[in-house]
Amino acid sequence: MEREELNTEDTESTEIGRAAPWFRDATATSGLLFEHDAGFSAEKHLPETMGAGAALIDADGDGRLDVYFVQGGAFPPAEGADGNRLFLGDGAGRFRDATAASGDAAHAGYGMGVAAGDVDGDGATDLYVTNFGPDVLLLGERGGRFRDATSAAGLGDERWTAGPVFFDADLDGDLDLYVTAYVEIDVANPEWCGDRAPGWRSYCHPDRYSGLPDRYWRNDGDGTFADATEAAGLADNAGKGLGAIPCDPDGDGDLDLYVANDSVENKFWRNDGTGSFADDTLFTGTGVNRNGATEAGMGLAVGDPDGDGDFDLFVTNFDDESNTLYRNDGDGLFTDATIAFGLEAPSRLPVGFGTVFEDFDLDGDQDLAVANGHIIDNIHLYHDGKTWKQPAQLFVNDGGRFRDAAELAGALGAEPRVGRGLYSGDLDGDGDPDLLLTQCGGPAVVLENAVARGGARVVRGLAPGTRVEARTSDGRVLVRQLGAAVSYFGLGESAVFLGAGDADLARVRVREPGGAWRTLD
Repeated sequence: MEREELNTEDTESTEIGRAAPWFRDATATSGLLFEHDAGFSAEKHLPETMGAGAALIDADGDGRLDVYFVQGGAFPPAEGADGNRLFLGDGAGRFRDATAASGDAAHAGYGMGVAAGDVDGDGATDLYVTNFGPDVLLLGERGGRFRDATSAAGLGDERWTAGPVFFDADLDGDLDLYVTAYVEIDVANPEWCGDRAPGWRSYCHPDRYSGLPDRYWRNDGDGTFADATEAAGLADNAGKGLGAIPCDPDGDGDLDLYVANDSVENKFWRNDGTGSFADDTLFTGTGVNRNGATEAGMGLAVGDPDGDGDFDLFVTNFDDESNTLYRNDGDGLFTDATIAFGLEAPSRLPVGFGTVFEDFDLDGDQDLAVANGHIIDNIHLYHDGKTWKQPAQLFVNDGGRFRDAAELAGALGAEPRVGRGLYSGDLDGDGDPDLLLTQCGGPAVVLENAVARGGARVVRGLAPGTRVEARTSDGRVLVRQLGAAVSYFGLGESAVFLGAGDADLARVRVREPGGAWRTLD
């Protein structure tokens, strides 16, 4: 089992005014200088505009946060493309490019998403990278090196796969794998969408293509995986998937699965505790929005923004749809409460991708951040007021209702970007959550947390999907999920940041999937 920590960090006590920006751009000083190559072409192949992900991990086992970037390249994919890149951190916000010594971590494919976890139980972080083309399993070794174990593990997928995630579906102590697949395209004969006037050709809507089914791979515990999609009840899933997030909204101790599908019904898969799933989408009310309409379904987050002790679901969508927050009403039921949470109007114009629930100001409630960016690079030709590059958004939690706090976003929303991934983690080692934003065809951006705060407690080193509960001296119960913060095409640090504002944290207890509650000192 991974190590367990409960760290108390003494953070700055200097007061910063409430109107001061929450984030500042620390990209240049961090050394995380990565530029995504989308391979934009005149043929407007759909993969070019989907962007690529990143993972905030401890690649070399030194207890410090590292970053793995997934790269694209020329499209159609060609030999000689730049590979993915690994940066090792010093624990104080500075990173060095360690790709050359990372072995097969420098995999070159037309990359999409990445999952991370210890799949073979040796204590090292492993990676699964999805591509437009063959996926790859990379097993971690000492010193931040990785080796390709795809074939030996019995894995392999040459389709267009998207967001992968590791989680212990059957509670047998090892990590299984769920991989979403997107759509089937003909690279040799690309569809033409938009006007045929010069410069007006555009990327096609996914409605023009047939969806590909997701796959569930069961970890057999001997270094191999078996395709258990049908056996686990997950076969009815040809839904143009872009991401999946394990979670326990019913509090029964096992991990259910929520899948974001593009322009078709999202899926909610209920786990019976043995790794067998039932389609509970209709019963839960999480497949469509409050009007019964399907939406784009791109980024995912799980949290408890209303502080009622159970997990709600958040999905980012296309413009003119709004993002959607499904409030957990208990008894397995959800309600589209996007309007009630103040999130409907501010999210109708942008195209949302990566997203995170995080208590950025450590006051005890979870705020929300969303990376935005259109998929059509010439959208301005078709719609006045719509742009390809769009500013990210910060929504501050005020008593269970969100406020679009552009004046506090600082560098997060200071300039428009073609945003895709957005991942939370303590990149500079000062005990609070920072952000990493990836772009489609642009540079990654490091956003340092600059909010006034008291002390924070950080829980790390537990199994993905662990439920964390903290009681505060003023009577609140803070509920968080550790790990599996997939956002879009990647994942943030497997950590929970606990703050209580002016109150104190009286007790912290945790329950790993399938385990019993235990208190952490």
